[in-house]
Amino acid sequence: MRLLTSDEMKLVEQNAAKYGLSYKIMMENAGTACARNIRSKIEADKGFIPKSIVVVCGKGNNGGDGFVIARKLRECGYNVSVVLSSGYPVSQEATYMYKLILDQGIKTVWFDGDRQNAFNLIKGADVIVDAVFGFSFYGVLDDELKSLFAEMSSAKGLKFAVDVPSGVYCDSGHCDDGCFRADYTVAISALKPAHIVEPAAKCCGDIIIANIGIPEESYKVVDNSLYTYSKSEIRLLFPERKTDSHKGTFGHLLCICGSRAMAGAPVLAASAALRSGAGLVTLAFPEGLYGTVSAKLTEALLMPLGENSAGTLSSACLKELLSRLPEYDAIVIGCGLGVNEDTKAVVRAVAENSEVPLIIDADALNIIAKEPSIIENAKCDVILTPHIGEMSRLTGLEKQAVIDDKVKVAQSYSRRYNATVVLKCANTVVTFADGNKAYINNTGNTGLSKGGSGDVLAGLIGGFAVQSFALKDAVTAAIYVHGFTADTVADRTSESGMLPSDVVSELAYTLAYFEK
Repeated sequence: MRLLTSDEMKLVEQNAAKYGLSYKIMMENAGTACARNIRSKIEADKGFIPKSIVVVCGKGNNGGDGFVIARKLRECGYNVSVVLSSGYPVSQEATYMYKLILDQGIKTVWFDGDRQNAFNLIKGADVIVDAVFGFSFYGVLDDELKSLFAEMSSAKGLKFAVDVPSGVYCDSGHCDDGCFRADYTVAISALKPAHIVEPAAKCCGDIIIANIGIPEESYKVVDNSLYTYSKSEIRLLFPERKTDSHKGTFGHLLCICGSRAMAGAPVLAASAALRSGAGLVTLAFPEGLYGTVSAKLTEALLMPLGENSAGTLSSACLKELLSRLPEYDAIVIGCGLGVNEDTKAVVRAVAENSEVPLIIDADALNIIAKEPSIIENAKCDVILTPHIGEMSRLTGLEKQAVIDDKVKVAQSYSRRYNATVVLKCANTVVTFADGNKAYINNTGNTGLSKGGSGDVLAGLIGGFAVQSFALKDAVTAAIYVHGFTADTVADRTSESGMLPSDVVSELAYTLAYFEK
């Protein structure tokens, strides 16, 4: 599914106007579609016709949509009132729609001039519709609007937002602390980043997409640089598992992971890879971990290698390790690896000699943060999987700067180092070597905020990468499935109590949703 930023949506609307769909018609269509969806939801959720509906309208085009909604709901027999949040409408189209509701005799209250009456209407309403800002909000809310949105958000009625809840930044997913919080948001024409990016997504509630008749040709003016997937779309990415397959059909993954201090990381990564459907998984690890690893992994092939006094891989193991690289279809490196001169030499040598996709996680990322030339010299496809802190170290940016502009930060790094970046956060962002497109994930929960979750994801990406996926599809599908599986676990247990190993075990069941 494509995601459109506010500027892209404006371009689409401008293009639609060139195709003969005037702004007035688009406003009429948008309000009509919203009213239809609102009516459907309130009658389904409430089970009765509400006694009163209040539509709170701003002075821009979102307010114009709100006037149409009020008129259409009134025509359906509802008792509708309108609250003007910021005075008269300013656009020609919104002014026209405002006059129509006056002609219809719909009660109109000015928030500036009759605040208490406006609050009383909102408190007593069975349904509240927010049509103040839509996707055009920027800056900060003033105290008056904060008080209005607080009253709307706390009201007992069912709450709807038109396009984007007021006070929510459309493109970044940030929210003013006084923003409106909806039960439902009716997205006009297309999803916006705010509909899936936290914390804005929580303020949106459930999302309904309203088609307003914009021709498909009108969308060609934008390059659809942002996208997300639904479960049905992810299923289409999965290759068919043919009945005459064998273990070689599903690829061979090498995981180079682990150290004395982090013996669980290699087990989690290899276990996730095994559950992914990969035909063979080999785990290369410091030989001192053999007892721990062999007790936990019965299906993986084991490659114990020489270790140093710190319990990490020794650079002396490189001759054996490099001689075996041609056996594998993808490599995961870094989970629990440790950071020292020996592991730095291992990461560099593998990156420079691998000819298959290389998934780089955890301590391997910390090594690259200090030695970026390691990936500059790589000849293979490189997939980096940093969390926010690791991305901060890779880029030299403050953590908050990464958080504030996740997509652009990841895209810039992808272009600079010709790599795929998987920026792990509440809505994991994936950017690619061409730097043009970005996938924003919409699955997962706080139960993944535990050590080991990244190891599971790295193993899952590697496991998909050795199968018959296109590499981009392997990455995005793994991220979606990882989050979807965590959501499934949380539904049965809890977000607080779930463990990364629970996610690994659940993969055996959730992958059934996606297999062909």
